[in-house]
Amino acid sequence: MKKSSVLAVTVLFIVSVFLFTGYTAQGTADNIPTLHVNGTGKIITEPDTVEISISVVTEGKTADVQKENAAKTQKVIDALLKLGLTKDELETLRLNFYPMKKWTEKEGEVITGYRAENTILVTTKKLEKAGQIVDTAISNGAQDVGNLVFTLSDEGKEILLDKAIDLAVKDAKKQAEVTAKSLGIQIAGVQNVNVVKTSGGAPIYLETAKLRAAADMAVVSPVMPQDAEYIVTVDVAFKIK
Repeated sequence: MKKSSVLAVTVLFIVSVFLFTGYTAQGTADNIPTLHVNGTGKIITEPDTVEISISVVTEGKTADVQKENAAKTQKVIDALLKLGLTKDELETLRLNFYPMKKWTEKEGEVITGYRAENTILVTTKKLEKAGQIVDTAISNGAQDVGNLVFTLSDEGKEILLDKAIDLAVKDAKKQAEVTAKSLGIQIAGVQNVNVVKTSGGAPIYLETAKLRAAADMAVVSPVMPQDAEYIVTVDVAFKIK
């Protein structure tokens, strides 16, 4: 009976220490007990920017495919500028050139040709031109158009920043209050706060074959903007007593 009592007291002590140290910030100079909570503030809004990646690809038997691909890429760029985009809205995302190889039992690894790739990223606030941008690129030689993403510009994010932070802090405070009440402890203040900002939307993957058919028929591909998300996460360390 005595052994059981000692064991019960020992278990109770271990559990008590675990509960207490689980909410204690390690490494603090004054060793103040804290409760860490992550709060999230998410705002769903209309996007003000669209990003579209456009790839031009050329394959051939000689290294001249690099020059050929460069000429094709310039044709796509010129067409996009003629559509009303500016050079500031275009940037080179990737530029690749490499030999294509295969393995044969007789000769081992042999070069069968060459492949050149140039990927352009379009970033514009002209959302109404998204379909035209896609069709113009395809009809002027682009092999692949994809990862079309509607998002928020830096200016758009700044407008929503205060509201998103307010929602995140309220969420963190609510979680802390509920947790403190359940544990029978009290919130005594805030030790520190860390704010993380993220934004974006799900990419729209386009089928190049269908886009090319639409471009051949001079039909503008319908592209409907998706809502953009702006998310702020706050990591708050509340002092407890």
